[in-house]
Amino acid sequence: MKRVLIVDDDFLVRTYLKQMIPWEEHGFYIIGDAKNGREALEILQRDGADILIADVSMPIMDGIELTRQVKNFSPRTHILILSCHDDFVYVKEAMKLGIDDYLLKNNLTEETLLDALNKISFEVAENDSEIERLAVIGRKKLREDFFVAFDGCGDNLSELARDANFNTTFQSAAALMIIPKNWREREQILSDAERENFLSAFAEMTLNTCRNLLGEKIQPLIFDSERGGFFHWCLIVEGGTREIAQRLQGFANMYFNLELKIFLSPPEKFLAELAQQWQKLYSARADSFYSDEKIFLPEDLSPLEIKIPDELKVSSQKLVEALGFSDEDFADVLKIFREKLLSTKLHPEILSAFIAELFAEERNLFPNPLQAENFFDWFAQLKNFLLELRSRRGKDYLPPTIRLALRYIEKHCREEISQVDVADAVHLNPSYFSTLFKKSLGKGFSDYQYFCKLFKRLTDLTPSQYRQKFLR
Repeated sequence: MKRVLIVDDDFLVRTYLKQMIPWEEHGFYIIGDAKNGREALEILQRDGADILIADVSMPIMDGIELTRQVKNFSPRTHILILSCHDDFVYVKEAMKLGIDDYLLKNNLTEETLLDALNKISFEVAENDSEIERLAVIGRKKLREDFFVAFDGCGDNLSELARDANFNTTFQSAAALMIIPKNWREREQILSDAERENFLSAFAEMTLNTCRNLLGEKIQPLIFDSERGGFFHWCLIVEGGTREIAQRLQGFANMYFNLELKIFLSPPEKFLAELAQQWQKLYSARADSFYSDEKIFLPEDLSPLEIKIPDELKVSSQKLVEALGFSDEDFADVLKIFREKLLSTKLHPEILSAFIAELFAEERNLFPNPLQAENFFDWFAQLKNFLLELRSRRGKDYLPPTIRLALRYIEKHCREEISQVDVADAVHLNPSYFSTLFKKSLGKGFSDYQYFCKLFKRLTDLTPSQYRQKFLR
């Protein structure tokens, strides 16, 4: 009901107005009446009102001054002015101050009063709706401000939590980093509305899981974030974190067909310390790259390697060269490369840069380990990428070192050069060069060298010169 205050210096008018219509049947409730503006202000300041019906001419404080003061301290109060014919100059002044409507006392009827009240009531409802909408936005912004500070170990965490109406008087609480598998693929098929509905449903499922396990008094907090270049949720909750993680994985799979990877912080008594533990979960995510487990504690993970060993560099070079090998030979080299990566355990950032340099021409196409769930998923993507690359390059593809070797042989075909000379020229071990040469060309070094000499003697051109002159 809309709360109404009646103000008029004439007792009979006040009484008449109160009895004129069945107020409550029409959604209005009279909170009181006053005989001048000063009394009205006292009531408004004490009790408030949605609608003020006031005479424009009154002693002590008239309707004009009352309107002016109400607009200053209670701008949400709507004002309906009553006047006589000779008060129109005052009415014009009241209209300038922002009253909602005015009625002439001589023409006042039940219908005209109800029309004016219903018009104001509609505006009150619209204002209330807009205020609630802004309040929702404000609460959301306060929540976001808190999590931004928490996510970045910012200052004034307790104050921001209070502003957002979060309970932080816990004995100890932990943070959970919840990472959904294949989120990018799922997100691409969702509209904006579907995405919001999904996030809302997942958050509700998570909060209900915590309350069902730990009790209704528990007030867990959940936020979603893409800091670090990957989507994840942050859940702050008291106690039982491993059991919560296990239940969330089961429910996420059951209701959302979603696999989760969850990292658990140790419990802390204060928000600032918990925020620091939260930061460690970002490092734990990277350190978990070579594990296919689903629940992690940071202390169970070891830091990853940031230096690329020489033997891995050699293995990677062999992988590039094997792109032109037979399927069986390529599979053998790829298997060895995978074993070297698993034994080395490079940090995903180092691995990403290493692979990007290895396949510089396809830098934008190769699967980035920083965006993968774990090493095993990423390597499966890498294998598919390499098979596609082999298919694009075709059977005639030659590794860069073999192309260099052929140019060297053709340039020195009239000279007596050995396999060791060519291997040195392309910086390869002679034994490995011999194997690579034969697998790439289908013939041994001595066979190709003999062919080049014979070709040069018959045509006075090297094979490459002949191709450039006659076959292009």
